[in-house]
Amino acid sequence: MASLAASTAPASLGISEIFGNPLNLSGASRTSTPTASSTVTFKPVALFSKKKAAPPPKSKPTSVSPVDEELAKWYGPDRRIFLPEGLLDRSEIPAYLTGEVPGDYGYDPFGLSKKPEDFSKYQAYELIHGRWAMLGAAGFIIPEACNKFGANCGPEAVWFKTGALLLDGNTLNYFGKNIPINLVFAVIAEVILVGGAEYYRIINGLGFEDKLHPGGPFDPLGLAKDPDQAAILKVKEIKNGRLAMFAMLGFFLQAYVTGEGPVENLAKHLSDPFGNNLLTVIAGSAERAPTL
Repeated sequence: MASLAASTAPASLGISEIFGNPLNLSGASRTSTPTASSTVTFKPVALFSKKKAAPPPKSKPTSVSPVDEELAKWYGPDRRIFLPEGLLDRSEIPAYLTGEVPGDYGYDPFGLSKKPEDFSKYQAYELIHGRWAMLGAAGFIIPEACNKFGANCGPEAVWFKTGALLLDGNTLNYFGKNIPINLVFAVIAEVILVGGAEYYRIINGLGFEDKLHPGGPFDPLGLAKDPDQAAILKVKEIKNGRLAMFAMLGFFLQAYVTGEGPVENLAKHLSDPFGNNLLTVIAGSAERAPTL
């Protein structure tokens, strides 16, 4: 019997340890030796815990279309402003600059647009001047560039020299063809065509809903049929118009200082960037031959 107890005790301890029951060695020595008639019962214990339920999948953030993302850059309270966030707090932007107008960077240091009627007026002034500046910049550059690179646009294709030719009673010459337009005819045509178009715009003679951005026959390619795309194009137009106005100012100053057109100025600078630039012109070391 002693040998039977000695042989069964380690087995019972091993089973108890496997099933996770705490071992009590002192108690085990005091337990009676099991007999053949006694029954031993075991409580099954799970060896592995149940897996926790997986958390519900997170909802994906709503995707923003490229058009909406582009519009958010230029419109609304979170639009881009004229200074970076660290240099300008949005609370300093005037309350009347809400970001509803294309090109509104929150910049009005003199408060010129506090009144709604003044806001609309200056918006129209800026847009019209920007459009004329874009046309003027193209008219300054294209004839001189064509003449420089082989096309015959007359002996003096520079913008201010073309005007001098008309003042002297001469006519224009483009691509080897004489154009019988003298100064008087040019002035009359400009007053009638440009002045008439501007007057018609002011009185809204065609009945457009938006006099500044009419669309319709003035958008033959249908680029602005989509309202969102039209809003983006309005921003591009005013940005390019502002750049063109600064370019026109630069053309005037360059012509006065150097006596040359913008294309010739650019060609000289590219041929010798360190010998022909703003600093050399101011210092007087660059060649200067004003003819205005």
